[in-house]
Amino acid sequence: MEACPLHLPQRLLLLGVAALAAPVPHTGDLVDLCGQTWQGAGLLLRSHPTSRRFYFVAPHTDCRLWLRAAAPGDRIRFQFRFFLVYSLTPASPPPPAPNASSPADPCAPGSYLQFYEGPPGAPRPLGAPLCGLTIPAPVVSSGDFLALRLVTRGRQPRVDFVGEVTSFRLGSCGAYFPCRNGRCIPPSLVCDHWDMDNCGDGSDQASWPPANCRGPSLAPSKAAGTDAGTSQPLTLSLALGSLGTLGTAAERSPPAGWDHERQDAALEGTAS
Repeated sequence: MEACPLHLPQRLLLLGVAALAAPVPHTGDLVDLCGQTWQGAGLLLRSHPTSRRFYFVAPHTDCRLWLRAAAPGDRIRFQFRFFLVYSLTPASPPPPAPNASSPADPCAPGSYLQFYEGPPGAPRPLGAPLCGLTIPAPVVSSGDFLALRLVTRGRQPRVDFVGEVTSFRLGSCGAYFPCRNGRCIPPSLVCDHWDMDNCGDGSDQASWPPANCRGPSLAPSKAAGTDAGTSQPLTLSLALGSLGTLGTAAERSPPAGWDHERQDAALEGTAS
């Protein structure tokens, strides 16, 4: 007897197609996007492909990535999941300029991250340089551009971070998803597979209305980083030439509760 094909209800077929076509936030690495502009609704940005498993060690790096909101009138919010930026042996600080009026660099003379806002042709620093082991507070642009600059100084810089980029708007949400805190985010970010808190209050990942996220999350935990095999292509355009190259040498990153001074002293001994 010839087997009859299985006839699924049309509604189930449509749901299957919708699930396959549902967009998820892009993932990317700063080492690959250096000197470019990314534009989109959401991005999970890592410092390098092996983030959360290995240090990224690249001396003399000066690299910028411009982030542009998904639509005119939107703004950019950047929130770190994990943050580690410093140098094992900082560079010698330059002599102070006479009658210098600018504030002292809190990260001098080691490695740091700096945010900027405004168009690429006229960037403005947004806050102080960031460095150390403490996760910084979220950064929000006042317009549709936000830039991230990585500078490594000194010997054996340690760089490893993971951050979430979200395009959002305030006011009337229209077709956007209404967050409980008053922000509006693109609907493609709701119930995403990376469990990204794009709203900033968790309402886009909640199991109650209006998000109605159901079932277990398909994403790894926030402490586990990302799987490079599931990354999607990025929408990119050339904006800035790379101001430096990013190397590939790496050291194993520390486990939870690590003592970075003792570990760096051990690394110092093995490197000599």
